[in-house]
Amino acid sequence: MRIIREQVRGYLGDHHADGPEKRADGSVRRVSGRALALVGDYGSGKSHIAYSVAKMLRDARSVPVMWLIDEPVLDFGTLYSDRLVSDLNNQKAEFYEILIDYYSDVTADSLERTDKDVAAGLRGHNLDPQAVIEAYTLSEAAIRRDLERRLKGITDHGKFSAALAMLQFPEFQDAVWEWLMGHPPDDILVERGIDQPIAGVTAVFDALAVFAFLYGQAGRRFALIIDSVEKSLDWPQDQRIAFMQGFERLVSVYVSVGGLLVFCVLPDALAEFPESLHERIRPIRPTSLTNVETWQLVSHYLRGPASVPMTGSDAGKSAPVPPTPAVPDVTPFTPESVEYIRTLAGGVPRRVLKLCHHAWQVAARRPGPERPIDDVAIRTAVREAFQTATREHVRATIEEVLETGPWRYQTSAERFANRRGGPATEADFWIPVGRSGATIAVISSDSILLNRQVDHLKDLVDAVRADAGNSPVIVLAVVNGYLAAAFREPLANVVGTKPIVYDERRFRTMLRNAIQDAVARLENAGRDDALALLQDRLQGIAYQQTNMLEYLQRIDGRVERFDSASSARLSEMLRLMSGQGEGAARGEWAAGASRRLPEEIQRHFDRAFDAVGLMSGVPTLFRDAFDPKAAARGRSEVHPRRLGFTAEQFQAVGVAVLLEKLLEAFRDGVGEWLRDAQSSASTSGEGASGEGVRYPSPAQERSLQVMCRTYEITAEMLPVFRLESLAAFGIAGRESEPLEQRSRSFRRAEAEDALSRLGDRVFKSTLSCLRVS
Repeated sequence: MRIIREQVRGYLGDHHADGPEKRADGSVRRVSGRALALVGDYGSGKSHIAYSVAKMLRDARSVPVMWLIDEPVLDFGTLYSDRLVSDLNNQKAEFYEILIDYYSDVTADSLERTDKDVAAGLRGHNLDPQAVIEAYTLSEAAIRRDLERRLKGITDHGKFSAALAMLQFPEFQDAVWEWLMGHPPDDILVERGIDQPIAGVTAVFDALAVFAFLYGQAGRRFALIIDSVEKSLDWPQDQRIAFMQGFERLVSVYVSVGGLLVFCVLPDALAEFPESLHERIRPIRPTSLTNVETWQLVSHYLRGPASVPMTGSDAGKSAPVPPTPAVPDVTPFTPESVEYIRTLAGGVPRRVLKLCHHAWQVAARRPGPERPIDDVAIRTAVREAFQTATREHVRATIEEVLETGPWRYQTSAERFANRRGGPATEADFWIPVGRSGATIAVISSDSILLNRQVDHLKDLVDAVRADAGNSPVIVLAVVNGYLAAAFREPLANVVGTKPIVYDERRFRTMLRNAIQDAVARLENAGRDDALALLQDRLQGIAYQQTNMLEYLQRIDGRVERFDSASSARLSEMLRLMSGQGEGAARGEWAAGASRRLPEEIQRHFDRAFDAVGLMSGVPTLFRDAFDPKAAARGRSEVHPRRLGFTAEQFQAVGVAVLLEKLLEAFRDGVGEWLRDAQSSASTSGEGASGEGVRYPSPAQERSLQVMCRTYEITAEMLPVFRLESLAAFGIAGRESEPLEQRSRSFRRAEAEDALSRLGDRVFKSTLSCLRVS
């Protein structure tokens, strides 16, 4: 925080509070700009620092023009018109003043050779440029040519130079201003080549670059703050490329014309940007919390700021536990347990608070009198909160990645089938590389919270390397759960590679990339010749094709089962609509149909409900158990069957019910929002084409965004993988068939794809439906 404050104060200090500094000839002295990148992981405090910078700028003596983007969104045009230029609209007079100063400079350049005294008066802003333009019969074309020359290389300058040149004429000012505010162009602008609104990533960045150019020419302060830049990397490829190119160009403009640009980004995302961007920015990494700062943070969130004592300059220094009066009250924690949480969280504020929250929940469930939260409760909370998958599930996912890749592999049971392996048998998978004995070993572990767990993995890695003998071996460590920050570097040193922490969304990609890198390293360092490596790769491709064929056959079986279940549900629905109770059934059906969402939105919810049904499979299996034909099929004698239930299956039933109710509430809420928005938007003005395009108000759009985000952060807490346990319902004691076990990856992938980012897809589809309705 200290570094960013110094940078911002330095930028503000370069500018005079009473206005731009002038040279002897009256021209503006321009200063160099700054581009600051706040780089850190999730929860490291980047956003907090960015908003602190915004507050510093607002509190400055001469408040600069500032644009603030919470996060990049695909609908950049709406973001521009609703958020970015709202402040500029309130400073219309100042903007015109800047334009007049700029026209003065342009006019002075035109008169430099013919009348130096008038040119000097214009540069000193002592003469009215409009009067000089009329007196010297300078034309709009001359101003426009100069704008095109100056804007060259900054933007697609044709439309902006034309618009800015027309702003000097009163008959065009309102139309140009409305266009700059993001509205469709008036006919008078269309006739002059300005035929599109400022919408889309490229156009918005061009507009911001032009504003930066104008404010920089006038020697004024201006700033842009963007949070969560990494969100743009999830966009479609064409939009992502447009954002990266436009952002790089904007950074260059801000630095060259004297602006301040501050953006927050994850370390991996920053690496995706070109080297030319890195040359123009200054990365600033937030420092981790000290013990004192962690006590203050926890106490603040437990009891409010009044409980936090002032610690003066010592707040930023790492120190032992100070005397009791200087330590804020952190009950039910102790200063020592808060320090332990800080160690596990690596001093990252959001992780600290998250671990405190889970530890408090665990302590509240303990029987007996209330007692301070200790290290045992903290470790229990960490395991419950972060070990959302079982070790068996993680191993199955690893095997799925190996099956679909061009690698031969063995389990430890296969590798040591005819010999004793000792501790090396704890490794999960072995991947031979080439013909010289080189190997990749994959080992897995639950959460790493203690030194002895790191020591155990060190012994396992030593055993793996000893089993490989003199042949090269690379070990990949997979951590299921939480890897304490203090143990990340020691574990990486022990294993020799960066540990992979299991994440349902990104794990497959991370593991696949790690294996590919390890294979490449072993091939480059190995003793195999080119022909042997080629043969090994061809065998791997053949192995992959065989696995993929089996995988497709399993998927085909699952699709047939899903189709059968859907047909059964449709038949049951039709049966309810006929015969007795037909009137009531039809009445209920009609009520549901009247509330049905537009198809573009409804398909997202239908797919989500179907994914939950595909994961569980409970209705089909229950019907089979009580179907007399199914019970007798293939049996010479019919016996009663008992369906087995495990504790995990009971939990899965709860997850399924909660997820279905959550989806129903989300769907109904979206429907209610859409009906209200359509009603209130009916009196809105028409679009440029007169087709009655509807736009929600900013409050309505924010309401929908909050609703969709509420679903996503709630759904994240539900362990969807537990629904697989429902598919295992059957005769008590019977093991799952191999086909059922190997098809779980398909069910899991389908559910993950349908349920993840559902809120984002519904948000975009709902806005789209509203605008075309």
